[in-house]
Amino acid sequence: MQRNAFISSLIATVGLTELAHAAPALAGLDEAAIGREVFSQLREDGEVLFDSGFYEHLNEIGSVIADATRSRYPYPIRYYIVRGDSANAFAVPGGNIYVNEPLLRLAKNKDELAGVLAHETGHMVLHHVAQRMAALQKKSAAASVVSVLAQIVLGPLVGAAIDYGSQYAVAGTDAAQSRHIEAQADEEGARIMAATGQFNPWGMVWFFQTMTETYGAGQNYWLRDHPVDEARIADLEHQFRANPDVFGKFKDTKQKDVAYW
Repeated sequence: MQRNAFISSLIATVGLTELAHAAPALAGLDEAAIGREVFSQLREDGEVLFDSGFYEHLNEIGSVIADATRSRYPYPIRYYIVRGDSANAFAVPGGNIYVNEPLLRLAKNKDELAGVLAHETGHMVLHHVAQRMAALQKKSAAASVVSVLAQIVLGPLVGAAIDYGSQYAVAGTDAAQSRHIEAQADEEGARIMAATGQFNPWGMVWFFQTMTETYGAGQNYWLRDHPVDEARIADLEHQFRANPDVFGKFKDTKQKDVAYW
């Protein structure tokens, strides 16, 4: 399917008229329908890998993250492996989170991979995409809705991660909002990891360090247009220190040097 046709079908599924008048933020947005449409297109284009050997690890860790957030999101959260040349992960409304094999190779232990999945799940439970659509449509009405859908859906198809409209919306304020959203997902992801009782939230920090060591600061798709890596690490460390009741039992054990596959 051509890109414009794909976007048109998505808009038809979601209901553009309702989105253009969405209030509150989630009104009129059928997240499940968007998720089904995106999955169908990714599968049709051969982007989804159903026979990857990494599913054993992805499902093991993903099931724990999903269980920790089950009461906070109305749709089942599922994890799929997709094609890609550079480490990448992205969340789509409706419960599907996509991770590619380069990222799975890069995450050397359960805590690092859990950090990625928890971050993307944080986007999901906070309904960031729906809120983003509502905010942008106030600036430029229907065109913004189209742009956000294009960024979410077409970005992964061409190897780019979600950056919540920074290529398509008003550049200055949107970039700042994107960084704010990513910081929220970091914070929420760390709390999700702590809530599992199985994963060390420091894994998120270790994975940021691994990504920076591998690709350089902010040069990988998964980190592009996000806050600077060092700032994200500093924010997480501050969060850990400021909330000892939640994070005090977790230590920076340097497990990023321990591979588990």
